[in-house]
Amino acid sequence: MDFLQYAKDKHEIEQVYILYCDLVDHKQFDRMTTVFTPDAVQDYSAAYNNVVKGVVPLIAAMHNNLGAGSNCGPTHHNVVNFRVSVDGDTAESRAHYYAVHKGLNAYEGQIYSMWGEYHDFWIRTTEGWRVDRRFYSIFLTEGPHDICGRP
Repeated sequence: MDFLQYAKDKHEIEQVYILYCDLVDHKQFDRMTTVFTPDAVQDYSAAYNNVVKGVVPLIAAMHNNLGAGSNCGPTHHNVVNFRVSVDGDTAESRAHYYAVHKGLNAYEGQIYSMWGEYHDFWIRTTEGWRVDRRFYSIFLTEGPHDICGRP
């Protein structure tokens, strides 16, 4: 692969990471189809002992845990330290994240923060790069995790 194509692919993948953060922070969960393939597997077993299969169940879980009626108010997600390896129409990457969640209801005035890593496997689709498998790790947390849930 030539360097210019690699740089373009890497940039496009980084932009999808940034889009993911924007969608979560603006609570536009239904647009996760612009980040994940329809049958993407999100492996949260290292953090929550849970595996989500498919983008539709992921969207439902995000609405439930972070959306209207949850304990979670505004959020702020950041991604840094991108490490991207591209092989034709597939890629593997890792990115560190930092996420802050403001509590509502019984958690009013409290903050839940987390630091971790997304380890993703990507597929180039006709619509652009999409995550096909995500391994989600948490390195550190601070505050009550129940902010990301229902009252």
